[in-house]
Amino acid sequence: MFAPRANAHLCSKLRISTGSLSSHRCYAYVRPNPVVTPGKAPKPKHGHPVKLKFKTKGSRGITLANTNMELLYGNSPIRAALQQGRREIYGLYYQGGFMGDEPRTEMNELISMAKAQAVPVTDVSKSDMTAAIYGANHQGILLKVSRTDAARLRQLGPLVNGRYSAELATGVVELEPRRKFPLLVCLEGIQDERNLGSIIRTALFFGADGVLMSGRDACRPSPIVSKTSAGAMECLAMYRSDRLPVLLSKARQNGWSVVCTAVRESANGSDECSPLDRISNLSGPTLLVLGSEGRGVTPALQDLSDIDVHIPMRSDIPSYIDSLNVGVAAGVILSALKFAGE
Repeated sequence: MFAPRANAHLCSKLRISTGSLSSHRCYAYVRPNPVVTPGKAPKPKHGHPVKLKFKTKGSRGITLANTNMELLYGNSPIRAALQQGRREIYGLYYQGGFMGDEPRTEMNELISMAKAQAVPVTDVSKSDMTAAIYGANHQGILLKVSRTDAARLRQLGPLVNGRYSAELATGVVELEPRRKFPLLVCLEGIQDERNLGSIIRTALFFGADGVLMSGRDACRPSPIVSKTSAGAMECLAMYRSDRLPVLLSKARQNGWSVVCTAVRESANGSDECSPLDRISNLSGPTLLVLGSEGRGVTPALQDLSDIDVHIPMRSDIPSYIDSLNVGVAAGVILSALKFAGE
């Protein structure tokens, strides 16, 4: 409707106030050499409105062909994805002039790894890269990969001759535990992606064999989760079940123990809720159950608990602070759980 001023190209800065991007368009005023006072936006005294279009997917240099693709960002997730080979890889994008907080040698190593696997490598602008992941901290590098999700887990088998089975929707697989006995971290209703990423990173560090998530009330293993986990999500087995009570009940029949976290009182209504520092060493396959910060572990899973455990407080605190962040709690508990003979 309006044409920009002829000297609009002399602008040293463009400030945009969008409000809502539901229509994926916004208007900004362009004026030459605006004087900006700290804390105040430039006033549109001499400018003309210029229409700017925002794309909801990708950018001029980075596009996703379909919903089965996604973009990993950050050095650690990209390195893990390239090394693990669990995803299809379609392309690597890097910001040629990026220096950032990390040494440039890290980026060069990732570029070399991608080229060694015949992955297309493209130099793109900072604006294209930032737009592609909606302003997240990309560290100057992106990897276009196939979208991943947790495998559907139907049943856990007994430990026989140092191996156990996992029945997935795609078939049965035989697995060897990373520690003396299998250990899975079971998460019920975890919806915060950063909490999930933190727990996955902790679970991998302390030797868990995988993370089992509840169904529709939990977030999916997204690029945000992978970034928060520092790439651990690309290395650890991820499972999901819409029927956790049924799965845990069958697992108990196959020799698995269920350890439920609680605040102070016993989760299953008994008088036995052990402080973390007083529980005995575990002696078989174990499922550690953690609930959401809002409601904790639900009664359906509490009733299946073999051991209820809580993290003891070391001092008096206000009554409205009765628990830890679930990611922190997972780290404290996993660091204390030991198997007999370890």
